[in-house]
Amino acid sequence: MLYNIKKSFARHQIKQKNHTIYFEEYGNPKGISVLFLHGGPGSGCNDNQKALFNYKKFRVVFLDQRGAGKSVPKGSTKNNTTLLLINDIELIRNYLKIQRWIVVGGSWGATLAVAYAEMHYTKVKAMILRSLFLGTKEEIDWAFFEAPLRFRPQLIYEVNNILNNKKLVNPIYTLGPMLENKNYKIKSLAASLWLVYESNLSTIKFNYKNLDDIKFNIENTEKILPNTPFIEWHYIKNNFFLKSNQLLKNKKKLNKIPIAIVQSDYDLLCPPIISFNFASELVNCKIFRVECAGHYISDPGVKEKMKQLLDEYEEK
Repeated sequence: MLYNIKKSFARHQIKQKNHTIYFEEYGNPKGISVLFLHGGPGSGCNDNQKALFNYKKFRVVFLDQRGAGKSVPKGSTKNNTTLLLINDIELIRNYLKIQRWIVVGGSWGATLAVAYAEMHYTKVKAMILRSLFLGTKEEIDWAFFEAPLRFRPQLIYEVNNILNNKKLVNPIYTLGPMLENKNYKIKSLAASLWLVYESNLSTIKFNYKNLDDIKFNIENTEKILPNTPFIEWHYIKNNFFLKSNQLLKNKKKLNKIPIAIVQSDYDLLCPPIISFNFASELVNCKIFRVECAGHYISDPGVKEKMKQLLDEYEEK
């Protein structure tokens, strides 16, 4: 879908040490302020995400996080941490003279949203999150090993076979060091495998024929490597720059903020137990189930539920 360029009414760049941060304002300049946080980390924002928002009602800030999207240098992990991303958000909020805003994000975007809100809860009106992820090693082990072992066994066996892993292990911890290898073919293989592996865990529409894509990508790697595997690995190996269970332990700071979590029943990467534990004892936090959907916002009913919650939002 194409969008009228006038609906994106301002584009900005802010220089930080080693990074130039790109962000874009979309919608009504006098509308309700919203911050949209993309996932990955490393994926960047795209025009399809604008379909979530009524451009007459909202003033949406689409932020390309460090190393992602139109921020430069793309793929850079130098000075790229959760705290620095939070500092970028506050810098942008002050730059735009926004007092308080709604924060919207899914998956890693939801992680960053929670981390930001726990530090700056007086600046957040409400949160609308999807596929909550809290950045723990237990979640990574579930998402990339335990879940595929139970629900995508052929996928994990095939990937580990390609990697010549002697025993069944979490392939992410083999692929990660390969991404850091100076040999282009090795890191290209790792990036291709990472992308196919993660994407086949992300949707309920998975088809085992997609395993052919893995074998194809080994022999037909593109010159431009995908961005997300490198930045994701940077954050995974550093425990997302969070202390143990940090976001869960500090959730009471969000008790006065209305929080809506869109949770798919069959999200393998971010299963319902994460949202359930987080929402427990948060009086203003509600979970909205989406049946027959997985992790992707493109799975049936997910985007529609996000849009519904945004459309129903009213200032209080």
